[in-house]
Amino acid sequence: MATSATAPIDQNAKAISRYQHGYRLARTIGGLGHVCQVVGLLSGIMAVLFGVMGSETLMRPNPTMIGLANYQTQHNVYLISIIFLGALVAFAGWVIGVVLGGAGQYLNATLDTAVNGSPFLSNTQRAQLMRLE
Repeated sequence: MATSATAPIDQNAKAISRYQHGYRLARTIGGLGHVCQVVGLLSGIMAVLFGVMGSETLMRPNPTMIGLANYQTQHNVYLISIIFLGALVAFAGWVIGVVLGGAGQYLNATLDTAVNGSPFLSNTQRAQLMRLE
């Protein structure tokens, strides 16, 4: 019988590498959640600011609504709708960020459970992987 020319597989190193990649992904997803929250809030603020700044230039009296509402009422309705649009954009970005952050935390907790139960790792390696040291 011929002997295998490959070296024995270092299960310790492979497990550590796999868990490190998983933790990196969890941190990336959590970070992306924070970015989405900030971008969502800034987008909502910018929508309101540009809507209010552009209200004088863009808002012209609508001739078909002159009988129903005067110019000031039309302008107020426009401003209120812009504020609600900005709030909706900010809320959507915030919710998406919270969901992504929660997914990152869920993955982190799942990895903690897997690392804690891994027979290939020592207690020191487990603590290092979970960043408890």
